[in-house]
Amino acid sequence: MSRTVYFTVSPRLTALLGENYRQTEAALKELVDNAWDADAGHVWVTLPQPMTSDPIIIRDDGHGMGPGEVETEYLDIARDRRSIKGKYTPNGDRRVKGRKGIGKFAGLAAARTMELVTVRDGICSQVSIDKDAILNAPENLEHIPLPMEERPAPAAESGTTITLRDLDQALNFPSAERLRALLLYEYGREPSITILVNGRALDVEDFAGGDHYQAGQA
Repeated sequence: MSRTVYFTVSPRLTALLGENYRQTEAALKELVDNAWDADAGHVWVTLPQPMTSDPIIIRDDGHGMGPGEVETEYLDIARDRRSIKGKYTPNGDRRVKGRKGIGKFAGLAAARTMELVTVRDGICSQVSIDKDAILNAPENLEHIPLPMEERPAPAAESGTTITLRDLDQALNFPSAERLRALLLYEYGREPSITILVNGRALDVEDFAGGDHYQAGQA
């Protein structure tokens, strides 16, 4: 089944528009944080090889989202998850990392197109967001149509996959070493989640992989 959904814009958006990401790795960390908030036990990050046009893929085995959640929660820009659902995740009793509600759109800071595919309770929902369509829209953001596909997926496990295509050339090309170092600082002592970057799990030696910096929470 196909239908059209729309962004929901919170008044808080005006206070957040000036915030951005200076490093591709910082934007990708926000997407990993979303997987953490979804009680994922594993996150797989696949980065493209240099000098290729391959996409970035972030996949997790968290609880995923149903079509209603995609429409009313995921597309609610600047939604403050903590104020609505509390400070802890529902299943893993983890402290929620996402605070400002725009981290889910961090992918658009790194790429021109972001595709969301998420599965929950045997239903797969898919939405593609075009950054150019947002930037060039003659109308307000909440009037931009977003085609959403819904299809039965009875055998599929729950989880979410984010695919980022047409990477923004204004940012640095993503580095596996820098991303591992950044994620290790945040998740290195978290036994409930395993994060793999290009097939390799985080390791203490990844601290030597790049200059350390911390990304802002979203």
